Amino acid sequence: MAASSSSSHRPVLPCLAVQCSCCKPNTTFISAAEKKPVAHGLPELLNVKATVCPTPLGWILVRESASGSTYLLDPQSRQDDKIPLPPLTGIDDDVLMDCNCLHSDQPTAQAAAGCVVLLLLVEPQDTVIWYHHIGASAGEWTKHEYDIGIQGDKYGFTEKIHIVPIAACGGKFYFNSFFTGISVLEFCGPAGPPRFSSIGLVGGAPDDWGRGAFHVFLLESDGELYKVRLKAILGSQSSPASSSSSSPPPLQVGIYKMDFSERRWCRADDLGDRAFFVAPFYFGASCLAGGMYGIQKNCVYSVCYLGDKSFTVLNVEDGTSHVHSIHGAEASPVSILRTLWMLPIDQKP
Repeated sequence: MAASSSSSHRPVLPCLAVQCSCCKPNTTFISAAEKKPVAHGLPELLNVKATVCPTPLGWILVRESASGSTYLLDPQSRQDDKIPLPPLTGIDDDVLMDCNCLHSDQPTAQAAAGCVVLLLLVEPQDTVIWYHHIGASAGEWTKHEYDIGIQGDKYGFTEKIHIVPIAACGGKFYFNSFFTGISVLEFCGPAGPPRFSSIGLVGGAPDDWGRGAFHVFLLESDGELYKVRLKAILGSQSSPASSSSSSPPPLQVGIYKMDFSERRWCRADDLGDRAFFVAPFYFGASCLAGGMYGIQKNCVYSVCYLGDKSFTVLNVEDGTSHVHSIHGAEASPVSILRTLWMLPIDQKP
């Protein structure tokens, strides 16, 4: 399918891309602002079949299936702006599509030197990262198998500790955050290997932190590191306002901002002029609200589970939430193959 150069054929971002096995075309694009399908989307930006992986900064990592050509793509550029990368080999498509892909900074073509594209595998259970230094004079993708310890439960089951969730902030990558500490991954120059460390934190978890089913995401917003906690309110007699007849359990949101000077997570009740986006496989991102994007400020746009047939908009300030359908009622949860947020690249005011 040929790519079009018309801006009217670009997806209205931010949008949610939903890949489904039950219908053709198999990808539906839902506008985050209008809460309804949009006619055009990512497939029209690609001339060939490819595996794609979104990033929190808006760029999309693309690997063409036939040629193996790999690059970063601006999904809303009239010129189909691309940043070429070395071919990414040695990783299967079904693994790549579930990876968490992060940049240490905006990888613009003019100022790409020193930016690290960290491609992190969170599914399946391999303790592996892939990384490449954009703008370096030479270098391929590097595969690194890490070992950061073992964790176990009260029944004696043990497994390797994995890097999830993770976010890039200030040129470093922060992951596996608790209220007592957070782990750090950084790179010492284009030729340097990954270096792991940790930061001890003060303060304790909220009283209800360990009870119930919840999801934790890390993300960067305006140069600050945030933790988003979504807790399912099981057995609730009330449900949020909904445009879907099959609503998931109501969600309760908690936002925390890292104070590096005090070494503690602080409760945040105001996201300013921005909105947060979270999705399966620990995707977390921030986007400018209002204006040309039309999304609600001070809100979290959430898809928690892979088979969810809806996304939830949670207002951080007043605690309200609204559920919006992302597919027709005929689609079963098992037919949904993938849900991912696509964001605009120019996210800074």
